[in-house]
Amino acid sequence: MYLLIAIGLALAYAALKPFSAGLFNTSMWAAKVLAPTDARDNDTTRQLLRISQAALMDGWLSNIPFITTILFFSCIIVGFIHSWWGGLLMSFVSTILGSLTEITCTRSLSSYLPFLLHKMVNRAADYRAKNDAERSEASESVCKDLAQLTSLYQDSQLKPPNPKQLKDIPYGDMSYWLNLGVNSP
Repeated sequence: MYLLIAIGLALAYAALKPFSAGLFNTSMWAAKVLAPTDARDNDTTRQLLRISQAALMDGWLSNIPFITTILFFSCIIVGFIHSWWGGLLMSFVSTILGSLTEITCTRSLSSYLPFLLHKMVNRAADYRAKNDAERSEASESVCKDLAQLTSLYQDSQLKPPNPKQLKDIPYGDMSYWLNLGVNSP
């Protein structure tokens, strides 16, 4: 019985993995391309990117990668409750299934950017309603930048860059990924 539960958790993990990875990678990319163009790669800039990504993923969006991780480890733990080989099998199966679904089912940037924009628009409205002028202006500025990104990448079928690809993308260059995707074979 525990093995069936572990298999179900592995399938739920695999189903959620593409959305989680795509949303996380898109928010990392958006934070980097919305950073100042004169930013240097140092500890301060990396901290700024982490804060910017957290701001973009605030609310229910931040729960998606967290839930995916919980499903992964729950699958392995329930597999170990069944037997020692069940845990090892579930770690192997869930890793393979998650990787395959991430490769084959991750959507384009134009699928994830509207989630980030919608969340930021709602946050700007909340700040306006609370008469928090400073935060309202900041979130409206980010909304404008996200709207520009969304319109720029609207019809492109480019997938979000993974962390390794993100290292090559310059700070503040919104069209770099689009130009690289169009020119690549």
